[in-house]
Amino acid sequence: MNTMTDSQPQAKRPSRFRKQLILPAEHGSWAWLLVPFLVGTAVAQLFTLPVWLVLLGGLAAFLLRQPATVWLRARQGRGRRSDEPIALRLILLLGGIVLLCAVGLLLLGQFALLWLVLPFALLLAAYLQAARSRQSTRTLQMELIGAAGLALMAPAAMLATIGTSYPTVWLIWGLMAAQNVLGVFYVRQRIADTHERPFKRQPLLWSHVVGLVLVLGTAVAGFIPWLAVVPFVGFLLRAIWTAQQARPIANIKKFGFQEVGVELISGTLIALGYLL
Repeated sequence: MNTMTDSQPQAKRPSRFRKQLILPAEHGSWAWLLVPFLVGTAVAQLFTLPVWLVLLGGLAAFLLRQPATVWLRARQGRGRRSDEPIALRLILLLGGIVLLCAVGLLLLGQFALLWLVLPFALLLAAYLQAARSRQSTRTLQMELIGAAGLALMAPAAMLATIGTSYPTVWLIWGLMAAQNVLGVFYVRQRIADTHERPFKRQPLLWSHVVGLVLVLGTAVAGFIPWLAVVPFVGFLLRAIWTAQQARPIANIKKFGFQEVGVELISGTLIALGYLL
């Protein structure tokens, strides 16, 4: 006969590692981070130790958001309590990597990169504040801020190579931020169409028009290469196609890979414009 009673406490459920504890839900955000880094590295044409530290530290800072969000939600009773210990360990691990990379860059004399620490810190703080206040971190505003913020990997890679700031560094950030931001509008429209949710199509179209006009004007002024304009012409054409009627996504996974491909092709054209 079983002598256990219902009143006896149950054993604490052990925490288990799951990819949701560290990988961000927005899979396209990987392209927002890595494509700008690749473009900045390609334009600088050097892959030195500081650039490796920027990549490692940037990836760690990027991944830090997810376990920090999980930990906050678990502390507030809005997530699995069993996730709290492992999320905390991931926070300490990733935070330690960020700190070590930052110290390494300073020891190598990369003081120009200090200007990028504040925007990254503010971006992470904004996400955590949204999670702490029980707001969604997947609003349009948060995604636009994140897209522009992650594009800072382009100037980070360049500053780690040249050590000083000059206009081209920030013009490339502007191009990569614009590419990421326009991608947010396009993807959100396609997802809304897929789930038959209302979504205003005019902001999608006008954001692409404004983006192309700004990039075109910058090229006319001679500040950026003309080849960098080509991707934004393509972005506008697909925005016009999407604005005409609902365009539901047949296969979400395939669509995600297609968007990564578009980002890579666009980044390659922008980099080639500076290299040729």
